[in-house]
Amino acid sequence: MKLLKTSLRALNKFRIYTLVNILGLAISLACVIIVARYVHQETTVNHFAKDIDRTFISSIEFQNGQPLFAAIEHVENTFNENKIMEDPAIEMASYFMDLEDDRISFDENRYIVNSIVADSNFIKILPYPILLGTAEFKQPNDVVLKKELAKKMFGHENPIGKVITYTQGEPLQIIGVMGEPSTKTSFNFDLLLNIDLKENWYRSGQELVMLYDRSDAKKINQKQSEFIHIRAYNEQGRFQLYPFDDFYSNQTHTLYKYENPVFLRSGSGGLKVLSLVAIFILLVGVFNFINIYQVVSMRRGREFGVHKIHGASPLHIFGHIYIENLIMTVVALFFSWWFIEIFETLLDNKLVFKVIQNIQYDIFLSVAILLLLPFITSIYPFLRYSFTPSITSLQSVHMGRGSMVSRKIFLFLQYMITFGLLVISLFFVKQLRFMLDADLGYNTENVMMCTLMSMPLLDLSSPESLSRHAQTVRNNEQLINQKMNGSPLFTEWAKGKPPYRSEAIYPVSLAGKEDYKQVCVEFTDLPYMNFFDFQLVEGRLWDSTDVFEQYKCIINEAAMRMFHIEDIHAERLQFQRRMWTTSKTELDMSLNPPYEIVGIIKDFNTGHLSKSTLPMVFIYYERANPFSFLMGRYIPGKEKEAAAYLEELHREINGNADFKYSLLEENIARLYEKDKRVSNAYTLFTMLAIFISCLGLLALSLFDIQQRYREIALRKINGATRKDIMIMLLKKYLLLLLGSFLISVPLSCLAIHKYLETVAYKTTISWWLFALSGIAVTGISLLTLTLQVRKATRINPAKVFKSEV
Repeated sequence: MKLLKTSLRALNKFRIYTLVNILGLAISLACVIIVARYVHQETTVNHFAKDIDRTFISSIEFQNGQPLFAAIEHVENTFNENKIMEDPAIEMASYFMDLEDDRISFDENRYIVNSIVADSNFIKILPYPILLGTAEFKQPNDVVLKKELAKKMFGHENPIGKVITYTQGEPLQIIGVMGEPSTKTSFNFDLLLNIDLKENWYRSGQELVMLYDRSDAKKINQKQSEFIHIRAYNEQGRFQLYPFDDFYSNQTHTLYKYENPVFLRSGSGGLKVLSLVAIFILLVGVFNFINIYQVVSMRRGREFGVHKIHGASPLHIFGHIYIENLIMTVVALFFSWWFIEIFETLLDNKLVFKVIQNIQYDIFLSVAILLLLPFITSIYPFLRYSFTPSITSLQSVHMGRGSMVSRKIFLFLQYMITFGLLVISLFFVKQLRFMLDADLGYNTENVMMCTLMSMPLLDLSSPESLSRHAQTVRNNEQLINQKMNGSPLFTEWAKGKPPYRSEAIYPVSLAGKEDYKQVCVEFTDLPYMNFFDFQLVEGRLWDSTDVFEQYKCIINEAAMRMFHIEDIHAERLQFQRRMWTTSKTELDMSLNPPYEIVGIIKDFNTGHLSKSTLPMVFIYYERANPFSFLMGRYIPGKEKEAAAYLEELHREINGNADFKYSLLEENIARLYEKDKRVSNAYTLFTMLAIFISCLGLLALSLFDIQQRYREIALRKINGATRKDIMIMLLKKYLLLLLGSFLISVPLSCLAIHKYLETVAYKTTISWWLFALSGIAVTGISLLTLTLQVRKATRINPAKVFKSEV
């Protein structure tokens, strides 16, 4: 208790330094905690499932092509599809399917939802919290709603027992309401359907598998190590179990769709950048903390000397220093959490750090900080003062030149990190602006997108159902053609997939070779290619002679380079499997002939500009997929009218179901939403690093200048002007800033080059990034110093000498 009182008295005596130290550390800890919580959330996705370490998801590894998350099905008749699932190492399994843009209705209201179709084992493997009722399916028409959907449909009324209508008129009885899990999850769905609702869903799905022992997965995969022919993909592949714990962060496997709103998966690189920034912010804060505490300790030199003369052991001195640092850390940690609570809305909406609260991890993080940080920050002051001769402390020599050197080193490191962070932050902003302003190679102006029809779940065994559906689709297509062609609000329109959603998943090689490579294949017509204004390089585009039942294609320059094609008339492209399996002509569907290349178009960007342009192969298809996007180029200034027109058309087809539209340019910009947030966070943290460094500089300059009051007074007596004194006091800090800047330049360049290694389209590292960084940090620091220096130049020499008497 006596030691605690002594520590509190000492911190209060030097309250200015204490407050500056606590503020700098609190800001630094707030940044570190924010990033640590976010990184922890992103690396513990699906950990609400207690047995996630022994949970796996089914996947297919192709002999030629990118691995795919898919169920164990659709293979040759000689393969027993149930063989894997009957392995005694499997405790339980759940086959599930994801259905986006599913339709349900209640009373007169229709809702577009994302559904998961599964059995009751799904909830056993992934135990979502059940808020009302149960999730145990007993009847085929049982359904479980998520809390948000239940509230949207029924408000605060209890939905248990109510009956809603599914896509084809099937009644569904609500048996439960589930909430969100305690950790982030890979699934984004609104309701859970019983797989027994339909005898055949005519959809492919995935398989969740829980093993008795995690190590058994390797044995199961070894049993399936041979490649077999998979009918659904007409390719050689093998089924493998993939750890579900790694599903969210996986970057090697693909799903069957480019964008699947039911599955959430992380981007790459962001966590590493944020983690490094957090480490650097922590270093700046720790260096600043140690430096300012050194100043306080130096002003208490006699106190330490007296303690040592009276027999204080090194352990006692360490305890004294540790308690003081612990007190400041506790106060700083309190204020760091306070800052986080105050700016929670900013963190959620403007930055990337939307975090699900995890009390256990927050407590763990706080305890770890309280245990480690005071110990680490106490080591250096203890080593310096415990081995200093008592006479030196009593004479208040303040550790001599060595202490000054150490303070300069810590300040040098602070500013070296700060300069580097600002340079890299400015480069990130420049790179982001470069990608947002890049010419994509196709016309994106004034394009509105929406889907007017969605593919319903059909009973393929019922000819009547298929006939009714086909007639409905034809009627809707005629209505769309009539409305769009007759609208003065749109100059042109097309149906299909926008170029930014392209994905290379089809194995193709030159005819006569077996060197298959992944390409993106798009079925298009001439209006689609004209709509985006693709530029012809060689050959021709589609014309009136083209029909669907032909073996001709158009490629882009990336595909030409990939296959080393010099003469399109001398080469053919061979698909590993047929790209279409039905024909109105007498073509033999058992054959898979190579495709003639009739044209080459100029490369255009096919997604995020951090990735290279994909090799594209276009196949002619005169009738666009009726369930794909409708894209219309509206008259400039008529966005609201065009949206209202499409909404009315949507209502004619879908009744009062929710209508959503988007603009192509906004969708492309949305590809960089995570980049924007990471860049904003990086910039904010860099500004805080500058602020922390300036706080440290303020405290150190205050101490150094006060130590030189006698020197300043003597110089003024001997005729030194204010300008002379300012130059004298600022000189060493300017040299320190210059040195830290010069060291930070090559280190920043190295970090930027390392980052750009995985970026396809990159901006230049401009000289002004370094110039602006140097000017900004130096200018702010000099402004901070000038406040102290101007005060020192106005001192009265007589008062200085009088105070020393």
